[in-house]
Amino acid sequence: MVQHRTDRTWHDIKERGGLLPLMLMLGFYRCGGRWLCRVVLYFIIMWYWLFAVTARKASLQYLQRLHQFAGTQSPFEAMPNWTNSYTHFMQFGECILDKIEGWLGHIPEQKLQLFGHEHFQQHYQKGTIIVVSHFGNIELLRAIKSEHPQKINVLVYQKHASQFNQFLKKINDKADVNLISVDELGIETAILLQEKMQQGEWVIVAADRVPVQSDRVQSVQFLGREATLPQGAWILANLLKVPVLAVFCYRAQQNFQVHIHSIAEQVDLPRKTRLSSMQHITQSYVTVLEQHCLRAPYQWFNFYQFWTK
Repeated sequence: MVQHRTDRTWHDIKERGGLLPLMLMLGFYRCGGRWLCRVVLYFIIMWYWLFAVTARKASLQYLQRLHQFAGTQSPFEAMPNWTNSYTHFMQFGECILDKIEGWLGHIPEQKLQLFGHEHFQQHYQKGTIIVVSHFGNIELLRAIKSEHPQKINVLVYQKHASQFNQFLKKINDKADVNLISVDELGIETAILLQEKMQQGEWVIVAADRVPVQSDRVQSVQFLGREATLPQGAWILANLLKVPVLAVFCYRAQQNFQVHIHSIAEQVDLPRKTRLSSMQHITQSYVTVLEQHCLRAPYQWFNFYQFWTK
C-alpha cells in the first residue's frame, strides 16, 4: 500500500544537538556518576518539556490514547495530564543514562530479567532479523550482548552512522555492533545484508518509524487508532528468508526486563496476497507492542504526531 503523507513526522523535527548532548552527558557521568547526570538532566528535561511543544503534545496524546484503549486495564487511575507527560519525559532522561551505563559496561547482566531467552539461544551464530521499536532501551541490550560472540548490525536512518560507530567504540571497544546507514532499502543494501545473514550475524531494524521520503508504508490499528508504519522490516524479512524476533528491553524498578518474542520462522509474502499478508504480520507485531505499552506506559519514546488521525 503506497501512501503519501503530508503531516509532520519524526524526521521533520530537527534533532537538538546531534551527538553533542550524549557526549556531554558522558562527560558528566565520568565526573560525577549518575547522581550528577540526574541533576543536569532535571534542568535539561524541564527546558525541553516547556519549549518542545510538538513533543509535549505528542506525549500527552499517546498517554491519553493508551488510557482510553486499555479501559479498565489502564495503568493510570485517571485520564493522564501534563504531570504524566512530564514524568514521561523524565523517563526518557533516565533511559539516556541507562544507555551510557550499558555501553560502559556498568550494568551487570545479572540485573537483566530475561523472558523468552530460548529464542535467542536458538539463533546464536545464525542469521536473524530482530525488529524493535523506539520503546524502552534496546541500546542497553546491544551493550550487554557485546560480551557474547554475536555480531550485531543495526539499520539506522541517519547520515552520521559512521561517526556514531566511532563514538561507541571509543567508550566500549568490546561493542561488536555495526551501524549501517540507510534511507531506503535498495539492491545494494539487500546484498550486503544477505552476506551478513550467511555469516550468522543479526540485523536489528526499527519497525515503528517511516524512513525519510519513503512511500513503503501501511496503515494499522495501534492503541485503537489508525497509524502508519513502515513496511521495510517485513520486506527485508521476505527477501532474506530468515527468522524474525521482536525484542523489548526496559527498566522495571531497579532491574531491566528483556522480552524476546518469535514473530516468524520465515516471512513469506506471496505476490497475490502480499499486502494482506504484510498487514497481518505487522498487526501481529503491533499487538505485542501494545502489550508492552500497557506494562510500561512511560517507555514509549516517539515524541511526534504518530497517528494519522
